Amino acid sequence: MDPLYSISDLPKKPAVYVLYGGKNRGLHPAYVGITDALKNRIIQHLVGRDSSIATGTSAVGLNPDYVTEVKWWESEEFTRRSALEAAELVAFEVLNPVLRSKGAIKGEAKKLYEDKEFTSKLKRLFQSQPTGRLILPSLSDLALEVGKLKKRISDLEARGRGDSVAKTK
Repeated sequence: MDPLYSISDLPKKPAVYVLYGGKNRGLHPAYVGITDALKNRIIQHLVGRDSSIATGTSAVGLNPDYVTEVKWWESEEFTRRSALEAAELVAFEVLNPVLRSKGAIKGEAKKLYEDKEFTSKLKRLFQSQPTGRLILPSLSDLALEVGKLKKRISDLEARGRGDSVAKTK
């Protein structure tokens, strides 16, 4: 799975997703959520900043500026809302995020969550590689990349000037 680097490349599919903070060995699951359309929900969290975890309407909030990665899992099961809601509870157990969405489920979702076969299958899913990964660069990462690009442009311009001097001799 090659990582994505732009929110616009995210799929609009049902998924269980995790917002991560930190980097490398310090990467930690900050929030687990579910959605019927991944791209729209991530835009809501990180661009619009209008979800309860980003606006501080819950007791604990998430600062979107510190989200460094998004990972998600897709499954045919997730086309059923009840399966998606039950999967979220399983993801809480496996991924142990700092923040959790509502988490209280009823009806068919509760029955699925209590089904050992269903829960076991989803535990294996969340312990495996995610379907996708979005890497969100920090401002310092972007500043480093801009610096590298400026150096390359400068080197190319210098080479270009050198080539034209050599041709006139």
